[in-house]
This record gives sequence, structure tokens and C-alpha cells, in this order.
Amino acid sequence: MERVRIREYRSEDYHVVRELYTAGFTEKANSLFVHVLTRTWVRLTLLASLLGALVLSGSVLTSLVSAVLLLSATRLATGLLLDGGIQLGLREDLQDIGASYMTPGRLARFWVAEDSGAPGTASVVVGTVGVLPCVTQPGAWELKRISVRRDYRGRGVARALCGAAVGFAARGGARRLVLYTSMLQGDAQRLYLRLGFRKVEEFVWPSLAARLIHFTVFKYGYEVPPRDA
Repeated sequence: MERVRIREYRSEDYHVVRELYTAGFTEKANSLFVHVLTRTWVRLTLLASLLGALVLSGSVLTSLVSAVLLLSATRLATGLLLDGGIQLGLREDLQDIGASYMTPGRLARFWVAEDSGAPGTASVVVGTVGVLPCVTQPGAWELKRISVRRDYRGRGVARALCGAAVGFAARGGARRLVLYTSMLQGDAQRLYLRLGFRKVEEFVWPSLAARLIHFTVFKYGYEVPPRDA
């Protein structure tokens, strides 16, 4: 953290913020694919396809090729599901970050973590976080878009970003913060627990594809200490 500082979002950060968000989801593709393969109905489908190809062709090689093709199709479908989630975020608050978070008088804010770099090198944005009133829980504020570039993780960047967001919310009179994360983000969940958040709810994301693979989302809550505590 010696060269990393937390500052408020500026319009010139727009593209890198969206890239960080996209990269954070994209790197979970393999984890999601492995999760899909743990579903019983997926395994049975793969096995039935393998046996069906073997019976119809009488060739072990043909059946193995069929299995590989089916696995490839499953991997592609998993990627499309993940991309759908990415596009949803890009169309929501990240479509116009300034309007969503930085409008004067609005109880919302967005920060980036910036590495100033070595002398003579350009600075680079390596992390993000936003906070705004929670639409699903009146009276609470929601932490959103918590993302840190992979090669900067484990350095306290996410903790510093969340600290900035919690402090801002507390100064704005917030008493409760919430955030949502998924089953793919185990490291992030451990961080949230260390920061004092507690899991308060878990549910399967309400879409047909998510229900088919039992894609679970977790809601975490945090009680903001009084300002004079």
C-alpha cells in the first residue's frame, strides 16, 4: 500500500473501472464451470450422452469425441451465463458512474485505489468501490463494485477501499450497510467477515439458468458504529 492511495472517482477513470469490473468476473469462469459440473443433472446428462454415443456408433473414440464436444458446449454456455451477469452490471450503475455516484447532493460516492507508480511512470487504477442507498432495504446503504486487480490483492487495498466507503456512509448518517456477493467469491467473503460484516441471507439468483445450476448469492450486513463510538 506504500504507493496506493484511495481517491474519489473522476470521469477519466470510466473505462478502467469498467475493465476492472469485467476482469473480476471473467476470472471466475473456471470456478463457475467446475461448479456446473458438480450438479447431478449435468453429470447424468454427460454420462447419458457418452453411453448413447457409444451405443449408436459402437466406437469408443466417437463417444469420447462426443463427450469432449458436449463439455465444450457446457463451457461455452457457462461463459455466456457469466457474460450476462457482467453486461447487467455494465448497463446499471456502471453505465453512467458519475450520475450514479458523484452527483452533488446525492448520498452516494465512488472511489478508486490508485498506484502512483515509480518515479517517472504513470499512475494506474487498481481497485474500486462504491456506496449508495440500498434499493432493496430502505434505510440501509449498499457497498457495490468492490474490485481489486489480481496482482494487488493481499496488500490491504480492498480493506482501505471498504474503509473509505464505510466512513463516508457513517458521516452521512448510515446505521447499516449491506453488500451482495456470490458463491464464487470465497476470498471476498472472508475479507468481509474480517471487516465486521456478517452473512444475513443466501438465495439462488432468480433466473432460470441460475436456478438450474443453483447459483447462490449471499447478502452480508454491517452495523455502523455511532460516530462518537
